[in-house]
Amino acid sequence: MKKIIAVTAVLCLIVPALAGCGVLGNDSTAADPQYHPANDEDLYTFVLELRLPSDKTEIDDGDVFPHSAIDGELIAQWQIPVYGNTVYESVVKYFEDKEEKFTFRLSQHRFYMFHDCTLQDGSRYDLETCYIAVDGEYALTANYQSLSGKDGILGTEDDVSVVTVVYKGWLY
Repeated sequence: MKKIIAVTAVLCLIVPALAGCGVLGNDSTAADPQYHPANDEDLYTFVLELRLPSDKTEIDDGDVFPHSAIDGELIAQWQIPVYGNTVYESVVKYFEDKEEKFTFRLSQHRFYMFHDCTLQDGSRYDLETCYIAVDGEYALTANYQSLSGKDGILGTEDDVSVVTVVYKGWLY
């Protein structure tokens, strides 16, 4: 009986501690995020697009469910300066003082998922079932999607140039 009480007491201390922390383990975010200058005047940037679902669907290798193609009608787009290492860091920083908002939801203490988008005119988009593509290919979750490409160096050909968020893009 004493063991059960001790284990319960330890769990009561650990569970709230874990619930209050952010990402468990290592993701791709920077320890000290900063803007990345391309030269003395400009920063490296990428385009963030919000699109409606397309009439066409696709199933990529390994997919269980079809998703929308990424050629649906463009709702809005933004030129996002590269801040930190990931899509998550750059998007959060860009929208932190703006009327328009993109928010993220932490899932399983590991993944920052796009949660919703509110445009300047008040239109709101629930992004819980959005499909995310980077340069036309299925993307990792926002805090694992590096902006510097496979070589890890900004300013090279493999850098991320377009992140497409397709509203209701997963077709379950």
